[in-house]
Amino acid sequence: MTPQPVVGVLSPRVVARATRVEPLVLALGAFTVGASLVTDFARIEEVARDQTAVLVAFVVAIVVGEQFRVRMPSGRVAAPVSTASAIALAVLGSVYGNPAFDVPAGTVALVAAGSLGMGALLRWVLHRRIAWYVVAARTVGVGVTAALIRVVPLDGGASAWAWQVDRHRPAWVVAIVMMGAAAAGLYVEIILTGLVRAQRRSLPVVSALSEELGEAQALTLGVLAAGPLVAFLAPVVGLAALPLGLLPMMLTYVAVRRYTTNRETYRQTIATLSLLTEVAGYTPSGHASRVAAISVRIARSMGMHAEQLQDLEYAALLHDLGQVGLRSPIPEGATVLAAPDDQRRIASEGARIVRRTEVLDRVADLMEGQTTPFRHVREWGEKVPLESRIIKVANAFDDFSHGRTDAPSIEAALERIHLGLGYEYDPEVVEALIRSVQPQLRT
Repeated sequence: MTPQPVVGVLSPRVVARATRVEPLVLALGAFTVGASLVTDFARIEEVARDQTAVLVAFVVAIVVGEQFRVRMPSGRVAAPVSTASAIALAVLGSVYGNPAFDVPAGTVALVAAGSLGMGALLRWVLHRRIAWYVVAARTVGVGVTAALIRVVPLDGGASAWAWQVDRHRPAWVVAIVMMGAAAAGLYVEIILTGLVRAQRRSLPVVSALSEELGEAQALTLGVLAAGPLVAFLAPVVGLAALPLGLLPMMLTYVAVRRYTTNRETYRQTIATLSLLTEVAGYTPSGHASRVAAISVRIARSMGMHAEQLQDLEYAALLHDLGQVGLRSPIPEGATVLAAPDDQRRIASEGARIVRRTEVLDRVADLMEGQTTPFRHVREWGEKVPLESRIIKVANAFDDFSHGRTDAPSIEAALERIHLGLGYEYDPEVVEALIRSVQPQLRT
């Protein structure tokens, strides 16, 4: 019997609409390049001849910066050094010993797009992953910043670029305007990449954008400050402003990279501990990691904040740890088929072990609440964390599907879960589960 659909499942029309997001971002990037070629083609040769040294310096900075990427915990990939270099190119004014960098906004977008493209191709040569929609989004963002700085008239009819070069306004006013233009372009890029990630992961747009913007804050101020800093240093020290202005951004990059590396190392330690039940023969191979992955997908689909996802993932990885105290394994390690008292005993034992670390008390609380039926929340008002309710559903789904990802196994697992809908399982969490597995049901 096919499970009855739950309210909120993505309809084919919604899915079809979502799948058009990435091509639209790519088309927008191509439009930016095309419009720049049409409007500024006549000046490209002149700019290339008069500003050769400046252009080469920035092209090298952007191409090299593309190789220094950092992957955030959500999977978002940032290239702060490359982005900061492109923004600096967009706002650049006077350069010591050279004519003022008076070029059209379209030319800036073309140089940035070409540099980003070369950086992506270099990554391909080095056998690294390429995401062309990221290149397209960054091209659009740089184009927006360049247009705001070089085209949009401000007070007196002059652009922000003219203010900077001719000193029509105090330096602090120019700096604020430049950072505002840089922020506009940067957030356009973040929003475009967030929309694509929402489409790829079947996440609510608001949730994906919230996660993108939240994680971006670690690098945003450094990126925004780097461009104006290079522009203000260039009249004094010339092209030496590029490495000097980017130095704070590079230090920020190193700090964020170290943070993400340490966090990944910590996660790997937790994941290794979760293998204890598999090695001892209590749970099937890969069960803990699958439950963790399903839990995180459900949580993101429900719009859970990024800071909550870490504890949820750790608790999901360790949710079966209490089985090591059993005298004999549960058949196939399926706790969903165990008696309620046995389920609570396993959860309590796992939580007790985790609490002995003295740093994962929150994780232990989530593990302990994972066996509580949803009716206790609905009828008795018992406080059960949402994360615990998510783990309960994710664990049941993997137990019932036996870890398989084919459509019949998924449908059979959903049917079993529907039998306990509102009694054992939170309907909102089940609805989010269906959204997260919808792509697999369509294949």
